[in-house]
Order: sequence, then C-alpha cells, then structure tokens
Amino acid sequence: MVLVQSWAPHQVLQPISQVDPPFQGFRDAGYSSADFEITIQDIVYGMWRAKERGMIDLTNFNLEEYEQYERVDQGDFNVISKDFIAFASPQQSENSKHLNEPFRKVLNYFMLNNVQLVVRLNSPLYDASEFTRRGIKHIDMIFDDGSCPSMEFVQKFIGAAECIINKGGKIAVHCRAGLGRTGCLIGAHLIYTHGFTANECIGYMRLIRPGMVVGPQQHWLYLHQNDFRDWRRSMCLDNRPDEYIAGLYPLVSYDDFKARLKHEARQKKLQQQANSSYTNIDSSFQTPIRRRKISGALAAKIQTAVPIDSPGQPRKFYEEDVPVYADINNSDDENSPSNVPEDSRDDKAGLKKTEPSDSNAITVNSPNRRESSADWKVLRSISVNSAHQPISMTKTTTTTTRTVSTTLSSSPHSSPSNSMKMPKSRSQSRGASGTPHQKTTGSRVSSGGVRKLSGTTARGVK
Repeated sequence: MVLVQSWAPHQVLQPISQVDPPFQGFRDAGYSSADFEITIQDIVYGMWRAKERGMIDLTNFNLEEYEQYERVDQGDFNVISKDFIAFASPQQSENSKHLNEPFRKVLNYFMLNNVQLVVRLNSPLYDASEFTRRGIKHIDMIFDDGSCPSMEFVQKFIGAAECIINKGGKIAVHCRAGLGRTGCLIGAHLIYTHGFTANECIGYMRLIRPGMVVGPQQHWLYLHQNDFRDWRRSMCLDNRPDEYIAGLYPLVSYDDFKARLKHEARQKKLQQQANSSYTNIDSSFQTPIRRRKISGALAAKIQTAVPIDSPGQPRKFYEEDVPVYADINNSDDENSPSNVPEDSRDDKAGLKKTEPSDSNAITVNSPNRRESSADWKVLRSISVNSAHQPISMTKTTTTTTRTVSTTLSSSPHSSPSNSMKMPKSRSQSRGASGTPHQKTTGSRVSSGGVRKLSGTTARGVK
C-alpha cells in the first residue's frame, strides 16, 4: 500500500489495528530470549520514510537481480539504499589465488555499480588486494562479533562514507554474516542522514535484508539515535586525513574544528612574524595612509591654537589698474585694530602710527609682539610711473543690517568726506564718528566675505 498505492501510514495501519487478536511484534535473528521488539507500525513508517527520501523506488527495482544476489552462492548481498550495500564476508583460501564463484560475483557487481569503498568489520577471510587492484578502496574497522562500536568508531565510519558519497560512489559494508555489526554502522548513517528513528531504521533494514541488527545492538541503536541526528548539525568533516580510514576524513565537532583553525592561524601568523626580517617589519610601504579631513569647525580653531600671535591671512584688493596688497585683520578680537573706532584706536588698540620714510611701505607696530622680533610690514607694489596716481586701501565690512566701506587714500587732493562710502539706501546714516556721510559716487569694492562685527565696533557704528 505504501510503495504501490502511495498510502499514508495512518491509512495503512487503520485496517491492521482492527485485527483481533492483534499481531505480535517482530524479534531479532538471535537464539536467546527476545528483549527488543518492533511492530508493524515501525515497518510501515520506516518504509514510508525510505520512499519519501528516494531510498527505494519500485519503478527501478529489479526483482530478478535482488533474488539472485541474496543467495549465498551468488554473493549474499543486498542493496540497502542507493548509497550502501550489505554483504557477507567473501572467503578465500590462504595459499590459493583462485576466486570462488561468490567472490567473483561480488567483484563484478561492485565494479559495474560504482562501488568505491569496502569496509571490513570482521577478521580477514580474504586478500584485500583483490579490491584495491580493481580501484576500490578497502579499510578494516574490526570489532568483536555481537558487540557495539564506540562513538569515535562511528564518527570515522560516517566521515569516510560521506567522502565517498560526495564523489558519487557507493559503500559496501560486511562482517562475518553481514547482519549485526554491518547493521549497526549502516543504521547509524541512515539515522544521521535521513532522520530515522531506531525502530524505523531496524524495521526498514530487516525488510530489505532479513536478520539485520542483533541482540544488544538494537538497544545501542535506540540509545544513540538522538546523538546521530544531532551530529548533522553539530559535526562536520575534518580537514585532516585519517590514515586509519585510508586517508579519508572523519567527523569532528564543529566547535573543536573552529577552535583548531583559529589556533593554527594564530601559530602560522606568529611563525611568519618570527621568520620575517627586520627590513620587512615596516608595512607603511604596502599600507596606504588615509589622511583625515579637517572639518570647518576644527579649521576655525586652528588659529586660536597657535601659541604666538599671528598676523592673519593677507588678502588682495584690486583697484582699477593699480594692485594694492594690504593686510586686513580678520579676527573677532575686540582689541583688534579693525574693530576699534578711528577716533579711539590710538588709545584702545594701542597702535602707534608712524609716518613712513618711504612711500612704498607702511609700518605698523603691534604691542602684543615680542620685543626681540622685528616689526612686520605690509608691502604695496607701486609702479615707478604711478607717483602722481592716487593710492587707496579699502576695507569693507558687511553685516545683515549695513555695509561700511572705509577707504584710505594717499592722494593729496582727496577729501575727508569721500573716505566713507555708504550704499544709496543708507547714505544718510551716521558713521563711527557720529557725523552724517554725504552721498558719494563711484563703484564700491566688494569684500572677501561676510564677517560678524565685534561688540565694540557695533556700538561705535550705532
């Protein structure tokens, strides 16, 4: 019903559960009293899970081949799933190279069906080179008949099987009869891969190859079924080959695997540092230096961080044809010369004005500078032929309320009334001296930017 009609397990079990008296459980193939039983329900669920996982398909099932090779004289093996073959141990006389019929059947079938690994669990009864010379890996994982393998043993087996399955090959496992020890390891892998319960796995394997898993091995598979399922998430294939399983890779704990990789990487780094020469220690040539961009707020604080007085940033003002180079103090200090009214600059700013001996230079002495330092000069470039041309320096201060333009002229005919220029809308407003300014003509020279007036200057303007 499961394989042909594709019935669900509850549909199959519904009529079976009504049988009275009920069916008894199935026992193992041992001779002692049965201490572990499985039911028809376990077999139905095991077969249904195998069908859902693609382990068995009746459309590809060859009944003639199955009945032939399960015979002892024809090899005594069964295909448990698409990945595993369980078979009884071949036998070969010690001094004879002659192969009997069952052994030849096994070798021929394995070569035709891409068997890449043979695992022997019992004492040797044949020469392993019969497989290796045909390109089939052979490993011995021998433990006592009727006993159960250790968990480390199972981890090695599952890791070796995973390596072969990832290559697209099949694994053949045998013990003396191909039932007890063989069923333990194949069953552990089926639970690890497909999530069988122990009873489902035993029921399925016994339906394919009657008699598998005997005695205490049933209890062992039942007790460790959760461990095998958890290994799917907590373990992985190692990256170091194991000679015990012919250079294949066993399962290892994922946490241990990560810890070992970190330790190996740390040791490798330390070794590289120890072996590197001193000339290669400096890595500045290989590593580019990323320069940090200076923000506007930080750039504004740079001048105040200078421990000595700075003359400021000189600016260039161009008259029509005569270039004049003047230094304008752009500081917001109330004591700066530009922020003090003209009538009180000598008193408040402490500036001393001197008549220049040369018309080409203007000297300004600052009391804040050190006595040992030389006076700094603001040079004006004047052509030789411009002796009779007026020379002017213009400073323009702009705020959101008014614009004050101050022009200092060296022309003998210049008028004091023309020294202050106001815009047309504010031509009648009072300047710093308190007298009204007359309306003047001419183009106004724009300043380099908008600057906030200090408190002293603002009071003087008002």
